[in-house]
Amino acid sequence: MNIHKQTGKILMPILVSGLLLGACGQVAESQASASTSSSSETTAATASSATDASGDTTTSTYGTYEEEDLETTYDEAEAVTINLSDDGTEASDGVTVDGSTVTITQAGTYVINGSLSDGQLQVSVGAEDKVHIILNGVTINNNDGAAINITEGEKVITTLASGTENTLTDGSSYTLATDETEPDATFYSKADLVINGDGKLVIEGNYSNGIRSKDDLILVSGEYDITAVNNGIKAKDNLSILDGTYTVTTSEGDGLQADNEDEADLGNVYIDGGSFTINAGRDGVQAISNLMVQNAEMTITTADGASSTSVDTAESYKGLKSTGAIEIASGTINIDSADDAIHANATISVLGGTINAASGDDGMHADTNLSISGGTVDIQQSYEGLESSIIDIAGGEINVVASDDGLNAGGGSDTETTTGTFGADSFGGQMGGGMEADESKELNISGGTLIVDSEGDGLDSNGIITMTDGLVIVNGTTSGGNGSLDYGSSFDLSGGTLVATGTSDMAQNASTASQTSVGITYDTTQEAGTLVSLVDADGNTVFSFSPTKTYSHVVISTADLATGDYTLVSGGTNDGTESNGYYTDGSVSGGTELATLSITDTITNLTSTGETATATGMMGGGGPQF
Repeated sequence: MNIHKQTGKILMPILVSGLLLGACGQVAESQASASTSSSSETTAATASSATDASGDTTTSTYGTYEEEDLETTYDEAEAVTINLSDDGTEASDGVTVDGSTVTITQAGTYVINGSLSDGQLQVSVGAEDKVHIILNGVTINNNDGAAINITEGEKVITTLASGTENTLTDGSSYTLATDETEPDATFYSKADLVINGDGKLVIEGNYSNGIRSKDDLILVSGEYDITAVNNGIKAKDNLSILDGTYTVTTSEGDGLQADNEDEADLGNVYIDGGSFTINAGRDGVQAISNLMVQNAEMTITTADGASSTSVDTAESYKGLKSTGAIEIASGTINIDSADDAIHANATISVLGGTINAASGDDGMHADTNLSISGGTVDIQQSYEGLESSIIDIAGGEINVVASDDGLNAGGGSDTETTTGTFGADSFGGQMGGGMEADESKELNISGGTLIVDSEGDGLDSNGIITMTDGLVIVNGTTSGGNGSLDYGSSFDLSGGTLVATGTSDMAQNASTASQTSVGITYDTTQEAGTLVSLVDADGNTVFSFSPTKTYSHVVISTADLATGDYTLVSGGTNDGTESNGYYTDGSVSGGTELATLSITDTITNLTSTGETATATGMMGGGGPQF
């Protein structure tokens, strides 16, 4: 199933349980058929399962896998056996031999054995013919061309026979016809190509690509060890991966790629499972249209990772990259990238799974909309953590470490900007006094847990911030010119728990609120780890937090906070339950009582001595700063 490119404010929270059901029954039926077929070959692949946004397990897939794609069995009586040999491969019905080139010319099933030290296995059948190849411990090297070259056919299904290792190698230069640039891969196909089975395929792509299909490429199962100069695994139309184990290393290209930019519904990468270790000279996984991931275990490194120093800024070194949309439903994804860890020119939607990312630029960047509704997201290193025109946080456990803004609802393409290694928001992380607000930019928080450690702005929107629920903790900048909260138009706060610490010179509170929010400005910088507590008139500790950095301003908003008098306590200890420095219960003891704070409205700004705060610093776009 193809997901068309989308623009504007778009969420995709139900794709796993809704849009993808079309392939579900097909995979399950194929599994049953393949596993009961009589055969001398290996077991069929297992249908994938996914966890949807509600936590229920489904058996839907992003890619489409036909029954024949999962079939690894064959009828020995009808199969043709080809024994490759440098001493001369024998021709037979459907097989021609021209020197060291062995060509399959008819539809059917072929079992391939043996080796060629400098030759080629070619498939050239009718445009509507299908071929099933079983690689049964094959070694093919071609010094000046593709090891396997599929020149014509409707579909070629390649099965990696159980217990075998198959090796394909090419040379560093090809002998091609005049004005021709292809084939350009060790395993090359102009037809739809499917690879299944539980054997192993080793590919050395010394010329350009490892595996390439000019149509659809479907990888059902098997073990793959691919080294390539350019792209490791490349499809033109769609790349669909159901399962398997993949080790892919490239020096100048992407790990996985689909690149059809001529048709809107093609150029997609669908990953429904599998284990991936990708070390890419450029992007880890790139889709010219959409990139969808579930059930996969992925470890991706681009260039020398987030700390790369020798990269070409005209090139791309992103972990997951899509010109259209990216959706992540489940699985574990670890990314160490020189450029953005996850980047989409349209939307990013995280429904579940675990994402651990270290980036030399943005943790996640979407041009139009970035939404997180579930899962665990840990941005361990970034220039900006999460960036998009519209950011929606509805659920999940999110941790962001950023050298500039933690979350930036500023939007725009990286190519349009001037700061950061590969580009970041054009405002340098702040609105500034004269910058005009843009209410099309939104940061909306309606659930989840969000922990931000930033040296620029913590939560930054060039337009609007809204918060209705969830837990947000910001350990903001320790230097001037930024604030833990920064918005250009308004911050409407109506629920959840908000704690934001940082410097006071660019500090902002909410602009409108139906839940009490207090901003406290200290006359001296407080040391990191110094407990901030509010105690009510009855002696109950209603708030207690230990910032991880020095601070001179705190914004506090919880459902437990109301208008009235509170004692501000600095230091001491809390005997309650703590997570990320925030205490959800317990009592404070041993601290210093600084002042009585009289909270008189839903938005109150006071000094640490209990006086009404006066505005300082630059006004940011219309929101009050204190």
